[in-house]
Amino acid sequence: MRLTLRVPAGYDLVSSVHSWIYPDVQPVPEVTWKQGVGRVFTFGNESARVLVGQLRPGATLKVLAESASFSREQIRNKIRWVLGLKVDVSDALAAMQADPIISDIAPSVAGIRPYVANSLFEGLVKSIIQQQVSYRAANVLTKRLVLELTCAHELDGRKFYPFPTSSQLFRSGEEGLRALGLGYKASYLVEIASLDVSGEVNFEGLLGCSQVEVMDTLTSIRGVGEWTVQTLMIAGLGDFTVFPYGDLGIQNLLGNLYQHGKRMTKNEVIEKTHSWGNAGPMVLYLLMCADVLGLVGTSGRPKTHKRPPRVRTLSKE
Repeated sequence: MRLTLRVPAGYDLVSSVHSWIYPDVQPVPEVTWKQGVGRVFTFGNESARVLVGQLRPGATLKVLAESASFSREQIRNKIRWVLGLKVDVSDALAAMQADPIISDIAPSVAGIRPYVANSLFEGLVKSIIQQQVSYRAANVLTKRLVLELTCAHELDGRKFYPFPTSSQLFRSGEEGLRALGLGYKASYLVEIASLDVSGEVNFEGLLGCSQVEVMDTLTSIRGVGEWTVQTLMIAGLGDFTVFPYGDLGIQNLLGNLYQHGKRMTKNEVIEKTHSWGNAGPMVLYLLMCADVLGLVGTSGRPKTHKRPPRVRTLSKE
């Protein structure tokens, strides 16, 4: 089926996706090209092959989807959710514009909307992979996982992928995951996969639960701590009222911007975030997006040209 989707003014599809997915490290499972992105979306145990294209920032999205099980509106709603098309970033942009250090960055991220994982299970697996490694390294590991455990799909001449299911991860086992370079995290991932396969934990059922419920449920699982859950709340639950303030990447970034290169402490990050009001966590999100896209200089002014994406160093769990 072919369908279209209206977007927020100035919305930039590819830049929004590249804020979290490196163009040269794919599939994760997304695959991008100059004017679009493709992947296999899942709805429970069912899936749909989807290509999303945009001719230019602000233009209507053109969608090609292949599915016998889902309606046009189901496909639209899934895309809106994953691409964050309903997320309002206006307060965060206003807070950035009012801050003389980062005011010039605001226009460069005005078209960015948060990119959320296709499922909470996928978001949790990715969050665990990100523990204690650079974000780029995490993407490399995710790519290996996708290529090893899933098969390519094709639509309109483009090849793209789904994310591994819990059953695929469980069958791979610790030894198989360690062979991909996942080290001690292999046991965490197998345990999470086991909990999902057995139904002992309903990960998708956490959508709509309170932050306390999500934290209590997930931190009871081995290998899942506060940082991982806070990262998941953003990347899997679309909750932008929280942020992993102890993340080394944001501490370094704010230190470069506000403290002449001296890394901020977790408490200093929290204090700075409060200065932006309720929009503070979203400001942090947009700043990290700008950094990954190569748009931030140490002076807080946007770069005049793009550079290779910076490596985000993620906090210890």
